[in-house]
Amino acid sequence: MKAFAMLAGGALCFGMVSASVDKPDMRTPSRFAGETPLIIGHATSMGAAPVIEIEVSSFPGVEASDPLIDIGSLTKFVTAVTVLKLIDQGAFTLQSPISDLLDDVPEDKQDITVHDLLTHSSGLVASTGRDEEALGRDAFLERLMAAPLMHPVGQEYLYSNAGYSLLAAIIEVQSGTSYEGYLNDTVLRPLGLQPIGYRSVYDDNRSLRTLRRIETLFRQQTIAEASWGGASPGWNLIGNGGAVTTAEGFLLLWLAFYAGEIVSPSLVDAALTAHVDEGDGNTFYGYGIVVEHSDDLGTLYWHDGGNDLFSAEWRYLADRQVALFTAGHGEDAFEAMEDLLKQVR
Repeated sequence: MKAFAMLAGGALCFGMVSASVDKPDMRTPSRFAGETPLIIGHATSMGAAPVIEIEVSSFPGVEASDPLIDIGSLTKFVTAVTVLKLIDQGAFTLQSPISDLLDDVPEDKQDITVHDLLTHSSGLVASTGRDEEALGRDAFLERLMAAPLMHPVGQEYLYSNAGYSLLAAIIEVQSGTSYEGYLNDTVLRPLGLQPIGYRSVYDDNRSLRTLRRIETLFRQQTIAEASWGGASPGWNLIGNGGAVTTAEGFLLLWLAFYAGEIVSPSLVDAALTAHVDEGDGNTFYGYGIVVEHSDDLGTLYWHDGGNDLFSAEWRYLADRQVALFTAGHGEDAFEAMEDLLKQVR
């Protein structure tokens, strides 16, 4: 284990710790059995001073003790929080139609609301192209608006990366600044939270690197190379995936949001509501959050994301007030999260 982070009295500190740290309501998991490189985060939100523990095993080609992670579709939670901040500031409402927020919205999409986009019930296509495509915002909007709806607005669930990129465009138009600028300057920095975003927070020297795989021509690639396709991401990705931060950076955001420090309690409650059935009757989508009830673990809030090269997953066990975070290569984060959940049952 290489890194430990603890939030106490608002300060974030690093140091070496033993794996025998006691955690409320949970056995201490054995997290680094085997040789799989992983980043594991654990946070308890009981009491006035939440504690975050981050464990980082050795990743090939990565020397940073707090490496930057491609959080994949956990970016959708970040985007949802940013949209809710604009709503909290009075810029628009959850029921605002996108025709009030953007120019040149075609007739078939004029009734799509912010709520529809947040819950994947807008009817928009799943994607407008490859993540790595160098696509600007205007070209993305033109392509998306020209695509036919997949189902009537507000009537079905269809997971849409494009819908969350559209939310990112709304953030830019309504705030008058960039997605990253509003997120960091208005949502994160005032609370002393760590930066999250793309080019503005990225550092090649701190980036996780891929394994040597055929998809990377057997080279170790950085997040920018592997996930973005270049120095900056395009709009097939912005707002829906590929954002970078550290494990503690994401957990700090979640804890602040859940505690009502970013937006009003009513908007937190709205985000955590099981709005739309994802299709199996067991999991439901809130705002950038999957809501699930487990007979043995109680209420879970979570999201996962990956692109075959990197993976990340986050779970919050509401009844135990414990958050878990995993990140790694391929599907390693998902397998690590399954192992963690087995250990805490």
